[in-house]
Amino acid sequence: MSVQRPLDPHTQETIEPEHRFEVTIEADRFTEEKYTLFSQYQKNVHKEPPSRISKSGFKSFLCSGMGQATQRGHGKEKKLGSYHQCYRRDGKLIALGVLDLLPDCVSSVYLIYDEEVSDWNFGKISALREAALALEGGYQYYYMGFYIHNCIKMRYKSAYQPAYVLDPETYTWDPLNADILQRLSARVYVSMSRERRLGLPPTSISASMRVSPGGSSNPEVSYNDDDIDYIEQRRQESESRRRKQDNSIFEVGMPGVMTVEELQRDIELGKWDIKLASLIVKLEDLSGWDKGAMTDPHTLKGIAAELAACIGPEMVKKTVIDWSQ
Repeated sequence: MSVQRPLDPHTQETIEPEHRFEVTIEADRFTEEKYTLFSQYQKNVHKEPPSRISKSGFKSFLCSGMGQATQRGHGKEKKLGSYHQCYRRDGKLIALGVLDLLPDCVSSVYLIYDEEVSDWNFGKISALREAALALEGGYQYYYMGFYIHNCIKMRYKSAYQPAYVLDPETYTWDPLNADILQRLSARVYVSMSRERRLGLPPTSISASMRVSPGGSSNPEVSYNDDDIDYIEQRRQESESRRRKQDNSIFEVGMPGVMTVEELQRDIELGKWDIKLASLIVKLEDLSGWDKGAMTDPHTLKGIAAELAACIGPEMVKKTVIDWSQ
């Protein structure tokens, strides 16, 4: 698309941009330029040793997709096959998105980028550009790939709306909304079609929810054996997560964290300064301090103890707790 460039208000001459940013679609073929970007990305971002990075690996991983073709429809020529969407600044390749273009969708496969643009949030730039490609190219859908809820690096996908996730049992699509996100946070496996039919709550399934064949708290719902197994597995997951959340880091035995014995020996926890509004007082001066236990993460003493165990005695002496932010 041609964009009219602005004019200098004084000279009326065209203002040239400081940099030239270009996005092109190319066949997923190997080039030395692409391989250089790939090897730097694997080394700098994924911390892979040079011995594990090879041209043959790059070719088989990102340069051996479907063949390219075109299809005409609704007055447009649509690309089909596997492609590289290349991002260049001043002629230098700084990012590359691997795409599968299907008759009805743009499917995002992989993205690599140069370390010098790591603060550009290229994942978001590429997602927006790929969504625009789907819109402009006449593709009906944009597939962002797998959504793994407990993988922090994938959480960004839920920010793009409207978004849908595939039900693993009925292969129907459900909106990726607050309801399903709450269910995914509460348990490991979720089938929205089954949970809607059984009337399960979005939050944790309590231990009191036990069922038998044909029985249900809802007279309109009859549980079969699969339903009972589903509910029992989700209930066990909820209980397991609750127990983990209730555990103190001292019980987990996290590497690099001080033990309770080391904490009692090396740190006077009650002498740690805490900021309350405009005042700075000692933790031991707070009401109820003596009633708490270091191993109880639900008390002020337990929270402070976990923090102190992570940062160590020297940092405790040099810091002031401020939980007002």
